Order: sequence, then C-alpha cells, then structure tokens
Amino acid sequence: MLMTAIASHTAIQIQAEPPVTSRTTANLEHIVIAVRDLAVATTSYERLGFAVTPGGGHPSGGTTGNGIFFSNGTYLELLTFYDREKAADLAKFLEEREGPRSIALEVSSAVVIRDALRAAGIEDTEPKKGKWESSSPVTKEWLTIDPKPALPGNIFFIDYLKASQSHPNTATGIRSVWVMVNTLQEATHTFERLGFSVGKQIQAPRFGTVAQEVTLGKASLMLMTAEEKRTERHADEAAADSGIVCLSIMVQDLEVTRAVIKARSGRTLDVYKGIYGDSVSIPANLTHGIAIEFVQNAR
Repeated sequence: MLMTAIASHTAIQIQAEPPVTSRTTANLEHIVIAVRDLAVATTSYERLGFAVTPGGGHPSGGTTGNGIFFSNGTYLELLTFYDREKAADLAKFLEEREGPRSIALEVSSAVVIRDALRAAGIEDTEPKKGKWESSSPVTKEWLTIDPKPALPGNIFFIDYLKASQSHPNTATGIRSVWVMVNTLQEATHTFERLGFSVGKQIQAPRFGTVAQEVTLGKASLMLMTAEEKRTERHADEAAADSGIVCLSIMVQDLEVTRAVIKARSGRTLDVYKGIYGDSVSIPANLTHGIAIEFVQNAR
C-alpha cells in the first residue's frame, strides 16, 4: 500500500504537544523513484529479483505508484503521474530524467519535527494531510511535512502504516541512502541543529570521497561531496536534483541475489568489498535512474 506525499495537500491544524526533545527520532521510511512508465519500471525491478506490489492512486496529487516492501519496514516507491496539472512538479522532473525524487522519514510526532524545523530557521513546515486510495475498500491517511527550503536528499517527514513482502533476491531493507551535498560541514550542521544523531565520517572508496553518517533508525543517510573525477565504473551515477545517487540494500544471501539477477536478466555481477562487506553493484541504467548496491547482511 502506497501513501506517498509528493503532492500538495491542504494544511491542517494540530494540537500543541510537549517541547522539542534534544534528539529527533526519525526512521528511514521509503525512497521515491520517479519513472515515466510504471509498467516498464516494474518489469525492470522484477528482473533484478524484487517483488513489486501494485499500489494505488493519490487523488489530490494526480500520482500513482507501485511498492517494493522490505521486512525491516523500509520500501521503494516507483512513482509516476496520471494528471499532469496536479502533479506538475513530478511531470517537470520526468521531462528531464527518471530517478530518485525524495526521501521519506517516519517521525512519531508531526508537531515535534515541525517545531525542530522552525527552531532551525525553516519556517514553511506546516503539517499537511494526505490520502491513498486503491481498488480495495481501505483508505489510508497520514501527515507530512515538506520543508522549504529543501533538506539534503529532498527529505520529507511522514507518519503512517508500513507493509513488507519477501523478495526472490532476498532483499530485507534499505541500509543507506547516499546523497551528494554542496558542503559537507554545512549539511552535517543542519542535521545536528535538527537534533539528529550524527555518526562518524567514513571513507567511501566506491565514490572516492568521505561520507558523513546521519543515523535514521536502522538505516543511515550518507552525506558526501562530489569528487573531482568520477571513475568510468560510476560515471552513470551522477546526482539528480534530489542529490540522491545510490541506495545500499541489505540482502540475506548475496549469492542468491546474484543467481536470481543472472537468471532473470542475464547479467553476471562481480562481488567487491564495500563499507558493509561483500557487495554487488547495479548501474542506474537498469533501475530507471538510481544506482543500487546490494550488501550482505549489513547491520
């Protein structure tokens, strides 16, 4: 079930709650991947061993999508539009490229994150109500906050129910989202001011740079600046407007992952040592715009 908050919705009033705590609790929820043809994109991800669940429509936003749900509560959303006027921002994005559009973080209180954002000088943060509808009799509603100006990775905040499913490629969840920023120190300071737990800096040979870890529950946001020269291997991983360049996705059995992808797509994947151990790489031209790294049992 998909409950994306890309579209604008009417702002609603919510009651005041206790003051902002010293730490912001936010979990990585899902990554929105904008695609031009939902059926084609669904087939592409199924060839990589994912189980793709048909989604529903977002009537206020003119969008529709399918989901790739993981057992750790994270998921990928393949999103497109059916109403160009309602989904003007998404339509404009897709005129230039397919690929990662935004990051959804689940928070326990819309009021707390709103107040944290305002305390950090980000004023345009009033919670909005969204709704998801499908052919089923179930209707889901949620609150979102879409900060303006945008946070690194075009982050928005959301609180709603999750779903999960098993995948032939043994994928269990998103471990990290890699985001390019203009200034690492400034981006890190933004998240510190918002009360997020900022971890250590990690050398990331895959990208030829240092990444700053920001903890998002069981997952991480990895902030990094672009290196001067990109290797040929990763030349197709240039950041889109959101700055998101790669997802690290955990799998239970990397050899099964490789076997499923080879059987379905004919592609043989080489194993390399990444920051989480044994890993394989899927280029962005096979995923409609987002590089994916499968990692063995990353914790």
